[in-house]
Amino acid sequence: MKKKDKYMHIASVNVRFYETDMMGIAHHSNHFRWFEMARIEFLRQIGVTLWDMMNEDIVFPIMNVSCNYKEPANFDDELHIETYLVKMTRAQMIFRYRMRRASDGALLATGETKNAFMSKLTGKIVRLDDTFYLPMLAAVEEMPHE
Repeated sequence: MKKKDKYMHIASVNVRFYETDMMGIAHHSNHFRWFEMARIEFLRQIGVTLWDMMNEDIVFPIMNVSCNYKEPANFDDELHIETYLVKMTRAQMIFRYRMRRASDGALLATGETKNAFMSKLTGKIVRLDDTFYLPMLAAVEEMPHE
């Protein structure tokens, strides 16, 4: 049995009908929404919430996003999104994702997002103080190879 990684989070979602195309396959744009959902759940798991950051005038827009599609996700598939915070500085964070179908463990997609920390009021890059930075830094972990 594989040991659970220290901070890796697995988010679960079922592919909804409206997320599919005429072939019953999840439209590729949904993967980015699912990455976002998994990233927010990961942060909540380590005690950092988007609301807390926004109350301190901090938002974290996407600066770069990528997805490598391996196999299609179909209507009503249960998906598991393994989420790793792989790099953290006071000004940015990088997450990696591995999306699997729950029923057979098939690897459907891998992805990466890079977010910068910005002031919501000014739109300028900001550096996190220890309140947010330290719990996030403690959660940095390499995503194991397949």
